[in-house]
Amino acid sequence: MNTPSTFASALPSERDLQLIRRKAAQMRADHLRSLLGRLAAFLKGRTADLDPHRLDGGRAAG
Repeated sequence: MNTPSTFASALPSERDLQLIRRKAAQMRADHLRSLLGRLAAFLKGRTADLDPHRLDGGRAAG
């Protein structure tokens, strides 16, 4: 009964937990930057469609 628990040794150390938290925060930030970039590209695409230089007599040229 005095043998060390194999479960306790499988738990991450405090340093490992810090690394995991840091990596998770970095991944969240990267994901948010990606979403904002995609949103900006989408909005630029939408406004480009309404650009008066691309219109021909009130209708889209083409």
